[in-house]
Amino acid sequence: MRNIKYYFQLTLIFTFALFSIAALIFLIFFIVKESLPAIIHLKIKPFISLYWYPTYDPPEFGMLALIVDTLLVTVLSSVITIPLGYFISFYLHTYASDREKHIIKYIISVLSGVPSVIIGAAILIFVSPILLNFDIWSTENLFLAVLGLSFLSLPYSVSLMTDSLEDVPRELEESSLALGASKFITTLKITTKASINGILNAAVLTINRVIGETMVVLLVGGGAAIIPTSIFDPIKPLTAAIASEIGEAGVNSMHYHALFLAGLILLCISLILTYYAKKRGRIDG
Repeated sequence: MRNIKYYFQLTLIFTFALFSIAALIFLIFFIVKESLPAIIHLKIKPFISLYWYPTYDPPEFGMLALIVDTLLVTVLSSVITIPLGYFISFYLHTYASDREKHIIKYIISVLSGVPSVIIGAAILIFVSPILLNFDIWSTENLFLAVLGLSFLSLPYSVSLMTDSLEDVPRELEESSLALGASKFITTLKITTKASINGILNAAVLTINRVIGETMVVLLVGGGAAIIPTSIFDPIKPLTAAIASEIGEAGVNSMHYHALFLAGLILLCISLILTYYAKKRGRIDG
């Protein structure tokens, strides 16, 4: 009976794992297949042209501005979110009492469950009008997109980094404290170094979440396919372009295939980041 239960569980796990791998392969195949006509027809033009006018006659499918907007909003949001997430997780692990941990983790869990469309709508309604008092011409811009993405991804970053710090064996920290090191130095130099792979993976997952986020940048980004010269200029990342235009693009039209090419670019960026994190983890390990 025990063997039957064991093999049943093993078969179930194998089946779900195989299904997940097959689904991922099918997803990548589908995106590549739908992007292929745009790759063949447009060649390198999407990567060197700034003009994204897919409904013009003749249409323009330049994605350089969209790619720059995506990278810019991702970098700025990550520069804010990842260090702030580490500092909060550092405090939770090192100084917070059990009650403080419980309260802060509860707040984080609540914030992580707030839909992104609610965050975007709240910024649009309550924060965006304030910009008019500072003579800012666009009340949907890069600044608000970064603000929304940082707020949205911070709970995710804090949760993952806190778990990484708490996974370090307690004996390692106690040895450092016994040698006279302070809590601050122990967490900074011992615990952080021991959990660097987990922290790095948390950072990559946070960046991937920022890259893939759609509703916030769609609501407060401004929807202008330009390269911003100011943090208060409107932007249109790849995700916003896909979400706002895929419903209007005719199936099998060049506009349709170009949007899938935009999705393929996002997928490649995500895979490169994940590969780098895994490679760095093997080197550090």
